[in-house]
Amino acid sequence: MARPSSRPRVPRINLEVVRRAFRNLPGKGESDYYILEKNEGPRLRVRRTVVQIGVRWGSRFHVCADLNPEMTLEEVEEARQEARRLLRRLVDEDGQPGLARGRSMALRDLYQEYLTDFLENRGAGRSPRTLEDYSWPWRIHILPLLGDLRVAEINTEVVRQFKRQLLERMVQRQPSLKAGGRGGANRCLKQLGAALGFAYRMEWINRNPASGRLVPRYELGRSEEFLDNKGFAAVGEVLRNLEAQYARSDPGALGSLYALRVAIYTGVRQRSELLETQLDWCLLDDEAPRIGIPRAKGNREKGGGRWVFLGPHAVELLKAIPRPKGSEHLTVPGSRPGRPLSGLNHLWHRVLAAAGLPRMMVKALRHSFSTHAVGVIAPEHRAQLMGHQGRPMTDTVYLHHHGPSLSRAAAAVEEHMRGLLGDHPPRQVQPFRYMGTELARPEAALRDQAGEATP
Repeated sequence: MARPSSRPRVPRINLEVVRRAFRNLPGKGESDYYILEKNEGPRLRVRRTVVQIGVRWGSRFHVCADLNPEMTLEEVEEARQEARRLLRRLVDEDGQPGLARGRSMALRDLYQEYLTDFLENRGAGRSPRTLEDYSWPWRIHILPLLGDLRVAEINTEVVRQFKRQLLERMVQRQPSLKAGGRGGANRCLKQLGAALGFAYRMEWINRNPASGRLVPRYELGRSEEFLDNKGFAAVGEVLRNLEAQYARSDPGALGSLYALRVAIYTGVRQRSELLETQLDWCLLDDEAPRIGIPRAKGNREKGGGRWVFLGPHAVELLKAIPRPKGSEHLTVPGSRPGRPLSGLNHLWHRVLAAAGLPRMMVKALRHSFSTHAVGVIAPEHRAQLMGHQGRPMTDTVYLHHHGPSLSRAAAAVEEHMRGLLGDHPPRQVQPFRYMGTELARPEAALRDQAGEATP
């Protein structure tokens, strides 16, 4: 059979074209030749002993696979598709040279690049605890499962499989996780998406395969756990019993109970707004007693922190917390000198168990504060006491004008919460209400503002 032209063209490379190429291998002394698709896609290189499929880019032929005449139709088509994918990558890299780096970079190397960039540009606005929350998904899940993959190898299907693996790993590590570990899995996906988003901005990849648009996150029901009146009454009885017991046997342990009460009265975020604060942040003898939080959650951009206003009993409790040597500067010392109490969840779960109530996190106290403060104080005061709105600590004019009223609002909610706990008989609450656009207040509050004695 006559040897074909050096660059014959075919409509599409298929099994018949491959077999024809093997029937027409170059003889001794003859040069290789190519069989091209008409659309300038993949091509076959026919040599004396082998037929290869690949693409030509620049002056080089990039081989995808060696073929043989015994291959199936599906195997030939898969080799052809791989050649087409290679051609697309080469075209992309020609327009975006950074893609070549993405092909050679492992995910663990990308993480180091991303972490360095993050700390340089945004790290100053994050607390050590927040940075730890960002790093544990990488350390425990992402790098062990995906760290050795090349960034270019991570596609949407790889991320979807990773998403399914996460739930299994998390439940194995901690079977009691709420929502089956979906919250932790979403954190891992968010961190992976952030790093791949950085790679996309650096033009190391063409798209972010871990974006929420391509790989949806697990849906989580909003936590609505809170204590009702009956639950608070049961908790109050347990707290009083524990306080009496600790006062007799272990006075040094009263600090955690007092801190738990302050969390109930104020609805604070337990760590950043109470346990990790320092005593000199607490203005306990001021006209408007409060704790200054230099950096509050949600105000990274504008800064300025926020105030946590305290009622009179919360002030007494914070003053009464034992502070052993080496921990005098801490608001709520822990068992180790110089270190704050690490958390309230362990004590809170013990209280709930003794009260016969279902297990819930300390955050439920914040939800409870928000729920039970409705009708006790003005909605604006409620939002400001919880840190949802208001002015930063540096706004002294705002503090001068509104600090006293916020302090009275904190005292009113504290009094109401103590009534629910059973510390004293519940008292009738005169609710704030709106009348048109004006805020109507009880007569007692108006007399209090005017400095009159309340009968």
